[in-house]
Amino acid sequence: MVKRLFTVAALSVFLGAVASATEGINLIGVGPVQQGTAGAGVASAKDSSWLILNPAGLTDVGRQVDASFQYFAPKRTIESSANPAAGEQSDDGAFYIPALSASLGCCNQHKGFLGVGFYGTSGMGVDYDQPRLPYSEGDTRTEVSIAKLTLTYAQAFDNGFSIGAGPLLVQSRIRTDIETSRTPPSAPASDKWEDAYGAGLIFGANQKLSERLSVGASYQSEQYMSEWNGYDDLFLDSFNLPQQLTLGLAYALLENVELVLDYRWVGWNKLDTLGDQFGWEDQNIVKAGATWFVDEHLTLRAGVSHGNSPIDTDVVFANALFPAIMETHATAGLSYRFDNFALHAAYVHAFKQDFTDSNAPEAGGGTRISMYQNSATLGASWYY
Repeated sequence: MVKRLFTVAALSVFLGAVASATEGINLIGVGPVQQGTAGAGVASAKDSSWLILNPAGLTDVGRQVDASFQYFAPKRTIESSANPAAGEQSDDGAFYIPALSASLGCCNQHKGFLGVGFYGTSGMGVDYDQPRLPYSEGDTRTEVSIAKLTLTYAQAFDNGFSIGAGPLLVQSRIRTDIETSRTPPSAPASDKWEDAYGAGLIFGANQKLSERLSVGASYQSEQYMSEWNGYDDLFLDSFNLPQQLTLGLAYALLENVELVLDYRWVGWNKLDTLGDQFGWEDQNIVKAGATWFVDEHLTLRAGVSHGNSPIDTDVVFANALFPAIMETHATAGLSYRFDNFALHAAYVHAFKQDFTDSNAPEAGGGTRISMYQNSATLGASWYY
């Protein structure tokens, strides 16, 4: 039943969310309200999309349904030292990423809250004309797409404390023609779509310290995935997804101006595939955002996010078709609310990043990859 649900509901996500995302393979935030403050705000929920950021925030969200659609346009470039005949190549294909979530209201004497959400959260990929390796019949394409379904319950207490938790159900898809070498002679991978399924848990907590100041925290466990059976000659293990810890503050600077500051740790290095096989390092990310409630209708947002790339210069060639190198993002957003309906928009720019492989030439040294990104997200909320 779960497999059928994912297959039907995820189709539109997986047709689109295949670009190299922005915190490793993860989006910096889900939906235009999160993205408007660069994904910061673990201590201050604003809509039902927060159940994937901090499920405890559902206690501050009314009954509502939130939907969004993101236009994601990264510009990826490669110049492979192993195949100089290919020259510098670029891929500027754009992608479309939907999200849908709902806060279903309260129970347990108005202290318990339920939420459900389905999101395209992660992805990466390129599609070049010429191979990274010389004389290869493939080695030009990767497409990885990941969607998550979460069902969460949150509980509020009289002292301003709230907690929330729920399962994370995951489906991932891949297609690639990366050159494989585990079984001589070397040959491209199949380039056919393969699906994998997995699960993890998400936990969150909030505490209101005063009328102006709140603190929040959330943790996602490692999400354990089944194997992509058609690519067992390429990946040594399952493509598990990382642990993630987010801590943050929210402070009402003025009655209508809120500042948020978050720290996020993403445990890529702890994974068997991305960590051990591809050499990804853990990320430490700082996010800051501001929200200005101009009046009862108009809200403006801005944010910035910075964190280290999980890919270092000694693994550039190995990850040239998985170029998850983004570090700094700037964002802006707005909302306009009517009586029981609101419209939202956000813009995200990831500043250009260049990495050159530091190994010897025979190990891919000198290979250069670069990327910058622009994205725009439109969304709507219905209050009931």
